[in-house]
Amino acid sequence: MSDGYLGALGVRLTDEQYTRLTDVGAVPLGAPHEGIAASLDRLPGGATDRITAPAVPVA
Repeated sequence: MSDGYLGALGVRLTDEQYTRLTDVGAVPLGAPHEGIAASLDRLPGGATDRITAPAVPVA
């Protein structure tokens, strides 16, 4: 393993940097996940806070 890779362990990101990287690296979930996410606000009873969103896989 290269020392360059290990050097990355010491990198610290600000909250803004982390948010920007997360946003640009987001992978569209596609069907059916996007349709389900769009319908969460219309759930019977409106208890959307009781729904856990699917984890987005990281490649």
